[in-house]
Amino acid sequence: MPVTDRRAVLAAALALAAGPAGAQAATLRDALPGLRLGANLERWFPIAASQRPRRLGRAWWQDLRGAGFDHVRLFIPRDAGGGEDVPRLFLQAIEDANEAGLPVFLGLADLYEPWSPWDEAAWWIMQARARLFGRATDPARVALGPLNEPAFDNPAAWTPVRDRLLATARAEAPRHALVWGGHEWCSWRSLLRQPPPADPLTIAEVHDYEGGAATWVAERFGAVAAWRDRHNVPVIVGELGGALPHAEDEAAWARDLSVALPVLRRLRLPATLWAVTHGGHWRLQSGEEARPRPRLAEALRAGR
Repeated sequence: MPVTDRRAVLAAALALAAGPAGAQAATLRDALPGLRLGANLERWFPIAASQRPRRLGRAWWQDLRGAGFDHVRLFIPRDAGGGEDVPRLFLQAIEDANEAGLPVFLGLADLYEPWSPWDEAAWWIMQARARLFGRATDPARVALGPLNEPAFDNPAAWTPVRDRLLATARAEAPRHALVWGGHEWCSWRSLLRQPPPADPLTIAEVHDYEGGAATWVAERFGAVAAWRDRHNVPVIVGELGGALPHAEDEAAWARDLSVALPVLRRLRLPATLWAVTHGGHWRLQSGEEARPRPRLAEALRAGR
């Protein structure tokens, strides 16, 4: 079936799922053009301290929003198991973030490598999570990504897997926008080589740790924006750091952000910073505070 025909079939199915009148409810895809700057919460941060489950609470998320962030991104880690215990902790985090006015991009699984393909149990786990979050969250405030990052050699190998991931999640979450990226860890280069899916209710994402001068930032993200406009698929920079050597150099990282964020703003590409984290690299905050460290906070003003 040609891509245009597949798009028409999927669009009709989504309209049917919306109700008898066929009026599609608002999704986070619709709100994407209004977003500017978000933060990733790295792996276990939103739910665990000292390896014990915990709830950050709505006040923490309100502080994050008060620091200038207008959305957040989380993904369920690989060692979360197959039950609902960990996903329900993430559901609590989403509820608190939404209550604080922060929409959430959620990755349902962490990684797919072709040399270590998922077995049927892994597919079932992702499908069950799509069902849980598809039923329990508001499509206007939550978008679901079947996968955090793929690691494939080329788009020909990745595209069928991507399409199966999207179809599996779509069956359980008919009203949510679904997020996907290019074959090479969601790099900007791999997105440019990637055909869009037939599913019309998706968002593409790019992960970037290259830094560089404003001309280089504008060149690579200008190409991303052109891909977005050509295919009519919205794009979010789902992970943005600085140049990799600057992972633990706060001053250099802050300079990278002060260069990149105005370019992304001009190109209408929302950026989600990596990361609020327990780790020592790309660490936005001090301790477990929601607010960025002062030097980084100054750099972030450029992206608002």
